[in-house]
Amino acid sequence: KVSLEDLETEGYNIFLDTKYKGDIYLYDSERDSVMMALKALGYSMNTKDTSQLNQAKDWLSQCVTTMEPEIVTDEIIDNMANARKALGLVYSGDAAYIMSENKNMGFYMPKEGTNIWTDAMVIPKNASHPKLAMEFMKFVTTYSEAKKNSEFVGYTSPNIKVENKLAKTTYKGINAYTPRTKYPKDEVFGYDAKTRKVIAELWSDIKVIASNAE
Repeated sequence: KVSLEDLETEGYNIFLDTKYKGDIYLYDSERDSVMMALKALGYSMNTKDTSQLNQAKDWLSQCVTTMEPEIVTDEIIDNMANARKALGLVYSGDAAYIMSENKNMGFYMPKEGTNIWTDAMVIPKNASHPKLAMEFMKFVTTYSEAKKNSEFVGYTSPNIKVENKLAKTTYKGINAYTPRTKYPKDEVFGYDAKTRKVIAELWSDIKVIASNAE
C-alpha cells in the first residue's frame, strides 16, 4: 500500500498525502504526535518556540481535517498487524511485534529524525520493599526471563545476549527490533513544565478539531 519512494521523499509529510486519506492511524500521544509535526517542519521536538509549536498545531490540524485519521492508542498494534490501514505512527517495539505477525508490514524511520526512548523499571524512594523490587529487576533481566519478555512484547531486550539471539531468530530481518542508533536528528525528549502544558493543550485542541471534522 505504501511505497518506499513516498516514504523517502515525504517523510512524516506522508501523513498529509491525500493518496492515503482515510487510511492512517495517529497515536493518541501528545508528545509523539507533536514530535511528528515538529520533525516534519524541520524543528527540534524539544523546541520551546511558540511560533514553531503553533506551526506544528497547524500541521496537525491539516492532517486531521483533510486525511480522516483514526486516533487510537494500543489497539493500533492489532489493527496494523491485521493491515487495517496503510500507515500508523507506532513505537519500534510494537512495530517489531506487528511485523512478526504479518510479513507484509514494514517499519520506516523518517530522515527528519524521531524520538529515542527507553522503557525502565524504577523503585520509588518510599517503597516498602526495595530489596524485593531489586530482586525482581534482577530476575526479569536474566537471560531466560528477558527472552520470554522480549519475544512476547517485541521490545528490544536490555540483555545483550537476548537481543543478539532474537535478532537472529524471532525478529530476524525485522529492522524495528534493532532500530538505528547515533543518528544526529534523533533526540531524547527533554522536560520543560511550561512547554509540556502548551503541548497538552495543543493536542487537546487537535482532538476537538478531529472530532468536529468527522
